[in-house]
Amino acid sequence: MKKNLVLMVLSVLMCSFLSAQNLHRVNNNADFDADFTTLQDAVTAASNNDTIYMEGSPTRYEGATINKPLTIVGPGYFLDENPETQASNVPATFDTNITFASGSEGSTIMGCEFLSGTDLIISINDISVIRNYLHQLEFTGTSNNIVVIQNYVYANINAGTGDITNTIISNNIIRGAIYAQNTSGPLIVSNNVCWTTSWAFPIDCYNASIQNNIICNQYSTIDPNSGNTISYNIMAADGTDANGNQFNIDMNLVFADFDGSLQLSTDGKWDLRDGSPAIGAGIGEGDCGAFYGPTSYVLSGLPNFPHIYEAEVPASATSESGLQVSIKVKSGE
Repeated sequence: MKKNLVLMVLSVLMCSFLSAQNLHRVNNNADFDADFTTLQDAVTAASNNDTIYMEGSPTRYEGATINKPLTIVGPGYFLDENPETQASNVPATFDTNITFASGSEGSTIMGCEFLSGTDLIISINDISVIRNYLHQLEFTGTSNNIVVIQNYVYANINAGTGDITNTIISNNIIRGAIYAQNTSGPLIVSNNVCWTTSWAFPIDCYNASIQNNIICNQYSTIDPNSGNTISYNIMAADGTDANGNQFNIDMNLVFADFDGSLQLSTDGKWDLRDGSPAIGAGIGEGDCGAFYGPTSYVLSGLPNFPHIYEAEVPASATSESGLQVSIKVKSGE
């Protein structure tokens, strides 16, 4: 009962934060009163420009095909690893694909988690992918005006078969690679951390401005390709310094916990340590890496509205004192 009360308090307060919008709640916890139990049902019922809030659940959610402009918001990820995240540290996790299809132009997805083998698929224009834990982001057609920022990507951002133009890929932490081999540009690839241990070219793009990134593997570098401007990146691999790019950099000196010895959070370890050679090494003496700039990476992918990071809800109430609830709220970034 206490768990349900906590979820109820969080849901009521979340609704108050987003009261200016038409909000639909999705929660597949048993015996919990939400508007819907599946994303697809919420999408079907929603009107253009509505917000769908995916509440954390130990039961995985099925994906959906999005065919109208919507904002889809989850609670974030790595919630039990970083301080002051959410009072309930359960993410909204998807085990089947979400596809942004025709009609969904103008949509945003943030704060959601995708299991291994589960893709976020984009086949149209004007989509924002912000602060998610992604397995793979897949582009399957020609897409214009795409924003991919502040995500933790376990595999790849893959536009190998698609053409992405007027696109920004920035401030992401990526285990795999960024492929944009067919793009006609312009494409901005900036302030990403790529820590692949297997790909020779973790950034493999054409017609792109590639800057302020950190490539961690000593055997990996940026594929020069055609139409690219590559400047002010930091790499562990061998090379000759030019255009502000630096090579042969010891990544243990760059990151807060590159070797994992301090046991920092899965995403927090990629912040820059004091005295890091990445500090001031970017364009205009800015920093390289995901934690710098106007779209700096946000730990745990917390959505950019106020969130409740601590809630004390008694298991029962009394007729004299009622239900004494204590919460702590932190403003969103």
